Amino acid sequence: MQPHNLGQLRVKEMKKPKYAKYQDYVIKDGKFVGEFEQMYQDYHDPWEQTTRENYRSEKIIAIYLLKRIGAKKVIELGCGLGCYTQMIKNAGFAVLGIDISPTAINKAKQKHPNCTFQVSDILDFNIYREYKPDAIIMAEITWYILDQLDAFINFLRTEMPDVYLIHLLTTYPQGVQKYGVDKFTNLEEMMSYFNMNYNEFGKIGYPEGDTRTYFVGRYS
Repeated sequence: MQPHNLGQLRVKEMKKPKYAKYQDYVIKDGKFVGEFEQMYQDYHDPWEQTTRENYRSEKIIAIYLLKRIGAKKVIELGCGLGCYTQMIKNAGFAVLGIDISPTAINKAKQKHPNCTFQVSDILDFNIYREYKPDAIIMAEITWYILDQLDAFINFLRTEMPDVYLIHLLTTYPQGVQKYGVDKFTNLEEMMSYFNMNYNEFGKIGYPEGDTRTYFVGRYS
């Protein structure tokens, strides 16, 4: 019985992922896929969250901005494996990380047991009402919630105009990106779309041609 069970375990471990690249679970051939739960089941570290993403300059800037605006309580949307949530907590903030993937949240809880995480959709407005954050961080998730973005913006504008939004997003050279270009393609278009009162904004270029953008603002 034991060797048989061991064999089953090895077959399970060797199961091939649905797609060859984790990116294809999200956007493939210019179309939104959105299979986040399956992605987190098939790949242990999508977007290199535990390594490369931890050291991106704009994420350090965002923590500095939290201090500048005097935030105490923060919600991080699309927290994934919780690495950035942990950084925010280490900087002295109370923080709630939420993600739509139960697998991602389970892994985040295991990796960062001193942080608070919850499975949720970005449009679960009761979470914002109950937690009452001073600031909300959206780090590299906006391309994946474009269909929900208008409802989210309207909620902030009407119910939480005093809450700061810190928005981090990568933009791409002209012709590279196919999905989402009807909404915005650069920082200036993005800021016009959100139409907030901005405290600070900027962009950071990388040799591969991508640009990391950031802004902080609110509707009051």
